[in-house]
Amino acid sequence: MSEQLTTYLWTFFWAILPVSEIRGSIIYGLSQVDQNVINILKIYGISVIANFIPVPFILMLFRPIIKWLKNTKLLGRFACWLENRTHRKAGDISRKSARAAAVAVYVFVSIPFPTTGAWTGSMIAGLLDMRAKYALPAVLLGIMTSGAIMTMLVTGILNLGSFGEWLIH
Repeated sequence: MSEQLTTYLWTFFWAILPVSEIRGSIIYGLSQVDQNVINILKIYGISVIANFIPVPFILMLFRPIIKWLKNTKLLGRFACWLENRTHRKAGDISRKSARAAAVAVYVFVSIPFPTTGAWTGSMIAGLLDMRAKYALPAVLLGIMTSGAIMTMLVTGILNLGSFGEWLIH
């Protein structure tokens, strides 16, 4: 297997995982290839696609799993707490406007910090009972924005000075 194909497969792997997601995959992928426009776009595309793959499944399955967990003795209290906390933090936004909730999910997913990626954003959308027609585009656009920010950070387009050099190299 060629070295470049191996890099693409590992990039895909890091993007689909819940902890590293697109942030880790872009850092890994761009550190393994020459940073020309074609390679940057390939790494970005692979990362976006791989990070989005679990989203529809999370949206479909997370809500039923929480409902089932609420009826279990071991995790019932945790599931109720999680659901109540999510609704409390979201406030009236999810009840008043599906579009406003979609914008909130987009902003949440687009911030490239730990625990603010597609997996968590999809779980939040599931807990808020968002319809797929609002949740899927919000999460996808958030992934694309987060990926663009990470790509600009790694390639040095967003210059962070000496801190950025230490972080990237």
